[in-house]
Amino acid sequence: MKYLFLLTILVSNLWAGNNLHLIESKENGFAIYRTGKPDADDMKEFCKLGIEEMVVLSGTADEHEYKYQDSCPGLRVVFNEKMSARVPVKVSFLDFFDSWVEDARRTGKKIAFRCECGCHRTGRLAAYYQIKFQNVTTEDALILMKKHGKFMFLYPELKPQVRSMADYLAGRECSQDPEDCIIDDSGSAPIH
Repeated sequence: MKYLFLLTILVSNLWAGNNLHLIESKENGFAIYRTGKPDADDMKEFCKLGIEEMVVLSGTADEHEYKYQDSCPGLRVVFNEKMSARVPVKVSFLDFFDSWVEDARRTGKKIAFRCECGCHRTGRLAAYYQIKFQNVTTEDALILMKKHGKFMFLYPELKPQVRSMADYLAGRECSQDPEDCIIDDSGSAPIH
């Protein structure tokens, strides 16, 4: 089973490419993209699109954005920490993300966020964005998360995590199992 899992992850990364998708754009120039790990050509594409800032959810900017910085010198990494798709996000991260997005929406900046394949951690955050900023229903956000994901069956915890984020946004107590609820700022207890 362990080898099957590792083989699946390897194949997923090979098939994923950069998995670049526009989530939303506005007339003032704002755009937000989701993507996977970039190579030099992807970085050139980011520059052509005008992407100015990147949030890296896998902590691998050294291997990608910084390594290929000559291909897009204006791109700035504003967050570069390893997160896990199996662990719910923290309130402090959502506060950071909301502030970053609101600034970009106000100023007309193009931004992007990624993990490795642009599937799981990125899909979860894209669902959060769509629920909060686009008023997409939770179920529709889950459909979009699955559409752009790869091997989503390996991450069954993502659906309840997205539902817990929807509860959080609605000001409701978490309706999911505690291990799938958003983590408070201390990093230890789920938000109920």
